[in-house]
Amino acid sequence: MEKRKNFIAIVFIFIMMILSAMCDNVRGPFVPTLKQEFLVENKGISLMVLMCSLGYMSFTFIGGVLCEKIGQKRVFLLGFMFMVIPLIALYFCKSFLLLIIELFVLNIGQAFIAIGTNTIIPILAINFQAILMNFTHFCYRVGATCAQRFAGAMLYKGITWKQIYLMIAVIATGTFLSFIFVRIPEVNKVKSKEKIDYKNILKNKMIYLYMIALGAYVSAETNTGVWFVNFIHDTYKLDVNKGSYYAAIFFGTLALGRLLGGFIAEKLGYIKTVLISISIAFILYTIGMVIGLNGIIIISLSGTFFGIIFPTTILTLSKVFKDNISFITGLIITVASGTGMFINILIGSLSDSISVYKAYYVIPICLFICVIFTYLIYVNTKNISNESRG
Repeated sequence: MEKRKNFIAIVFIFIMMILSAMCDNVRGPFVPTLKQEFLVENKGISLMVLMCSLGYMSFTFIGGVLCEKIGQKRVFLLGFMFMVIPLIALYFCKSFLLLIIELFVLNIGQAFIAIGTNTIIPILAINFQAILMNFTHFCYRVGATCAQRFAGAMLYKGITWKQIYLMIAVIATGTFLSFIFVRIPEVNKVKSKEKIDYKNILKNKMIYLYMIALGAYVSAETNTGVWFVNFIHDTYKLDVNKGSYYAAIFFGTLALGRLLGGFIAEKLGYIKTVLISISIAFILYTIGMVIGLNGIIIISLSGTFFGIIFPTTILTLSKVFKDNISFITGLIITVASGTGMFINILIGSLSDSISVYKAYYVIPICLFICVIFTYLIYVNTKNISNESRG
């Protein structure tokens, strides 16, 4: 009976990840339309994404604390509430300011869903954690791939971005009402009185290696989602429909990498697999940028090697750190999101000053930084890497 309840909970987590991806990744194809409708430039779009990242970053940290105090089930329910309300409000959005506010609130909900997921999986799954964690994030990428392609195709057919958000609101409401009756183990009930040891946490050098490595990776992945279609449109003059096609390939191959990556990680070791994957991703992304128009497909295919990095890295946190895992996870993801937010501002500003093409080189630079700091993590956690083999 307990295994059956856990299975149902895991299935709903898969669904929530798909839904969160839909909310997050329709924004990319919307960028050219939003620029035209609200008469804003790339800096305005970067401000919008900045506020989204700020909402996600701040409430990932708060969500990590709440998971320690009230449990993941209540955090998930809060997440749904903060998603459904702004999704409905977006249909009635009349100004760019309201758009920013509503997306900020939407990202609060996504942050709660994400931190709940990333802290519950290591407890629900005793065996094959890498496979389950990667499959969970594979579901996110399935949602991202479908959202990118669906949004581009719907816009091309004349469906407005507001109508697309309303469709997602209907799906989110149905999922929310169903999830109320799902049982999530109260894994933090016993630990709720455990104090968070801020001093020792912040003295641990591994915290900072993870922050930089994951921050650089999140910057590359999220800003590919935000700027890739715009990069293709402005640099190579391809329409949004074609741009969303290449974006869908990127997220589709990323999803494939995430699906298969867990099996590889169980065999090779978690951090070693991450190091190999991020190195290949950096090489392919850079080659694609240098080649030009014909290299767009190489950038898209590099998504295969992006796939395993985030979920497997997050999974190692419960092995490297023994106490206050929810808080530490929330802290590292918060800093990673903040880094992605800064890089988004940088790309938006550079796009208007030195050209979209040159500004886009920030992404392979982020991948290179991730390679360096993932290697440092690998060197300092070789014993964990060996223990993680299947």
